[in-house]
Amino acid sequence: MLRNLATVFLAALFGCAAASAQAQANTPVAPADAQGVPVYESITDTPRRFEIIKRLWIESWRSPLVVPGYESREQAVAAFREHAVSLGGNGVVNFGCYRLPGSFGGGTRLACNGTIVRFL
Repeated sequence: MLRNLATVFLAALFGCAAASAQAQANTPVAPADAQGVPVYESITDTPRRFEIIKRLWIESWRSPLVVPGYESREQAVAAFREHAVSLGGNGVVNFGCYRLPGSFGGGTRLACNGTIVRFL
């Protein structure tokens, strides 16, 4: 009787360890640095499925009035990558920029938006 109980206990222990290893293997890992975050202009360009974490600069009623401006597209991409890492994402989809009208100082300012995602 005791031997059967020990066998059942060991089988359960190995089963739990295998289930834990499988769960960890399926858990997406956010990149350690922002440079590793891919940025896609379209959902159709993405290589795999994802879950949405947050849409930046389009979810609020204040968005038409208060949107961060960027000097260049590269600066915007870097900022979105940083946002993705800080929110636990590992990608940006539907990324796009447009020129802000009436930029002061004669410079061109860009407003950008996109969706922070976690690839599955």
